[in-house]
Amino acid sequence: MQKQRLLTLLSALFSSCLFAQLPEQDCINALPVCQSTYVQAISYYQEGATQEITYPSSTSCLVGGEENSVWYIFTVTASGTLEMQITPVSPFDDYDWAIYNLTNSDCSGIANGTAPEVRCNYSAIPGSTGMSFPYVLTSVPAAGPNQCAPLPVTVGETYVLLINNHANTLLGYTLAFSGTAVIYDTVKPKPVMLDPLTCDPPAVLHLTLSESIRCNSLNADGSDFYITGPSTVTVSGAHAPACDNGSFFTEVDIFLASPISLYGDYELHFKNDNLFLNTLLDNCGNSLPLSESVPFHVGIPRAEFTYSVVKTCTGDSVYFTDNSVGDSLTSWVWDLDAGQSGSGQTISAFYPNTGTYSITLSITDSTGCVDDTTLQISTQTVIPEASFTITPGPYCVGDTIFCTDASSGLITSYNWNLGGTISSQQNPFYIIPSDAPFNIWLTVTDYIGCTDDTLITIEPIPPLQASFTVSPNHLCVGDPITLSDNSLGNPTDYLWSGPGITGMTSTTVTTTVQQAGTYEVFLYISDNLCTPDTASQMLNVYDYPIVNLGPDTAICIDETLLLNAGNPGLYHQWHNGDLSQTYLVTQVPQLVWVLVDNNGCTSTDTLRVGSACPFFIPNAFTPNNDGINDEFRIYTDGNQEFEFKIFNRWGQLLFQTNDPSKGWDGRYQGVPQEMGVYVYALETLFTNGTRKVRTGNLTLIR
Repeated sequence: MQKQRLLTLLSALFSSCLFAQLPEQDCINALPVCQSTYVQAISYYQEGATQEITYPSSTSCLVGGEENSVWYIFTVTASGTLEMQITPVSPFDDYDWAIYNLTNSDCSGIANGTAPEVRCNYSAIPGSTGMSFPYVLTSVPAAGPNQCAPLPVTVGETYVLLINNHANTLLGYTLAFSGTAVIYDTVKPKPVMLDPLTCDPPAVLHLTLSESIRCNSLNADGSDFYITGPSTVTVSGAHAPACDNGSFFTEVDIFLASPISLYGDYELHFKNDNLFLNTLLDNCGNSLPLSESVPFHVGIPRAEFTYSVVKTCTGDSVYFTDNSVGDSLTSWVWDLDAGQSGSGQTISAFYPNTGTYSITLSITDSTGCVDDTTLQISTQTVIPEASFTITPGPYCVGDTIFCTDASSGLITSYNWNLGGTISSQQNPFYIIPSDAPFNIWLTVTDYIGCTDDTLITIEPIPPLQASFTVSPNHLCVGDPITLSDNSLGNPTDYLWSGPGITGMTSTTVTTTVQQAGTYEVFLYISDNLCTPDTASQMLNVYDYPIVNLGPDTAICIDETLLLNAGNPGLYHQWHNGDLSQTYLVTQVPQLVWVLVDNNGCTSTDTLRVGSACPFFIPNAFTPNNDGINDEFRIYTDGNQEFEFKIFNRWGQLLFQTNDPSKGWDGRYQGVPQEMGVYVYALETLFTNGTRKVRTGNLTLIR
């Protein structure tokens, strides 16, 4: 059923004259629940300045929004099941209500859902309404019962209760809490923590308390607090941002007259001056105990360091020592200039050159606070510098190298290592013994014992070693022969001589020899710097063998043919792998080939041997006019003479022909002969003079 708002002009005029909006009609100023029963003689009229639930509502069962509303807030001090009853003075008044969980949110979370609605009753039944057994609904619409299920709660959870006077009468109600849970506060508030200090000297302390404190118990001048420690600290004020729009707070900023700059341990205390009423009270009037305090530590790091300089022959070594102050330093990072850096409380750096350098030490403590400092240091370095020049190259084996000292500084001695030869002269010389690379090394010493060294690496020109390759591997008369330079060293000039190549100057030459024999080839190379060299090779050139097996031929299947590849003493290979000079043909038809090898110069020939006496005699036929095997005939070719006869089993001649293309159709004088075995006789002379005679049986099948 749809609830109807009961509002009369008379009650509206009367109420507007007697009542004004009160703070507890907004969630942020909710009345604290400090006892189990509240008696409200006159009901609230209209709503607060902030509408947490507006009409029409889609997020609450109170679809009419706030109506003549009041808010109550409580924090659970003992876990259990919470029951509640709102009993109107008039049994005909209709009260609605909702409970929201503010444990992880605040009043603003009611509208956006971060403060969830855990119980709600919008029943149209007048009279008492609340949470009681055995009801199980958590959200009741207008047509439902006026009771919801009890609410299970846990210590520390905070809830807010909204009560609407839907009847819009001036008569009040009684609010009573029951069940196994305890929600009214008898516990004194306590300080929970101070926010961690920043890396700068603290000027504001942010304190969190264990529960909500009344805004009217906090003094803006900060007189509720005082601080003890190694330095005098004056509290100049206090402010709780929640009090800007509300009546209670859990967090407060404590302002100091000046930042704390002295390191050490401090303690925040609370005082109760009855003369000025400086007492922090929770929503139920419990005061914060004077014995409570919050210790805190101020330990901001300050970077400092000293250094010492030690002179060396190659520059200045500088040693740096950390003298920083601060608690729990965990990191020391040094920027030592000149591309150098490092870490640790003590560190050293080397500066080989005279100059001024900017040194920075950065420190970090265990809380992440940092500080740095920078000092300027100066270094001055005078060291010997070894240097020398040598005779310009290129260098060949046996050349003399003259060394000339060019060192700077107050040099008193020289130590040369010339490819393993030691000398103390200022300007020595050295004769190159081989083409192996070597070093010329000079070490100089000044009057205070400081040394320096330098070297020059010499790579003599490798001696020329003439060499060349010949291709292909097998040299045959008439084939191109390629000669390719393969010399060692770095030749620049080439001169070839040999059969057909005299005077050629390229790195590769090609020639052709037209007559078998042995020839000598020469190569001369030079580099215009060192000693030239020559090389020679003997070339053995061979003829290609002549191979002729004759023209293609043919033999009968029972004949043989002996083939001779000639070229005795050379390597032979026939098509079947035979390695002899001759090959006997015993099967036809056959394709025969042979390869003859003369030291890699190979020739081949091929001969096709055909069948000269071909004939085939079948053993049966089927004269049924199906176009397949309807005649019995001899299959042959190349016949000079031909006579073919067929007899029955009594010796009667049934068929005779001299034409190889003619066959017997299974008839005698036009009469089909019966199925059975018959006898044939064949005599033929082939064109190569071979005569063949055959007799046998044939089968006629019908």
